[in-house]
Amino acid sequence: MASTSTIKKFIYILDIICLLLAAVIIGFGVYILCTNNPNDVGSMGAYAYIGVGVTTFVVFIFLNFGAIRQNVGCTVTFIVLMVLAILAQAVVIFFMVAGRDSVASNLSNALDTAWEEELKKEGAMSIYEEWFNCCGRASPQDYIVNERMPPPTCFIDHDPNIPQNLIETGCRIKFEDYWINLLNIFNILACILIGLELIVSFIACCLCNSIRNDRRRSYY
Repeated sequence: MASTSTIKKFIYILDIICLLLAAVIIGFGVYILCTNNPNDVGSMGAYAYIGVGVTTFVVFIFLNFGAIRQNVGCTVTFIVLMVLAILAQAVVIFFMVAGRDSVASNLSNALDTAWEEELKKEGAMSIYEEWFNCCGRASPQDYIVNERMPPPTCFIDHDPNIPQNLIETGCRIKFEDYWINLLNIFNILACILIGLELIVSFIACCLCNSIRNDRRRSYY
């Protein structure tokens, strides 16, 4: 069996990786809250990611304390809490995967707000049209039915003098696809985090066993 010091090194390495992943996932949740005005569904999605990351930070405190002090009690506490956290995180991520399209749709409502502002004052949609290479909410027809010509941002190279350069794709679907892709990425990262936590839990069991063996040997 590997020595206690070797097991601790593996734990510290995986600890750093897990905490970095958790920090990235928390950052994504904060990004959702700070860059949008999400409704209930969008907010629940943001807090779900933050909760997954924060849970990892809290539980790993016991692991670090147990490993540094070679405290069996703290390490066992970590294992119990980690198993409970993994179950909770798995449930949260399952619902995030299942409800991905709904969350993406609700987060995309920010574009509807921008379109309403565009109808009142020109230029509100330009950031989306330039970012996603799109035009209007659903299509360039959105401008036409509102008795306006599509702006230069609706044309390739911003050249409205060439009708063939008009971009036909609306921004709503592009913005929704953007959120779907982001949610896919962070759902995968969350699954990787859960997988690493399972590995850490197993190694923590080995650490407990190693610490007990070291203490038994010290009695002789």
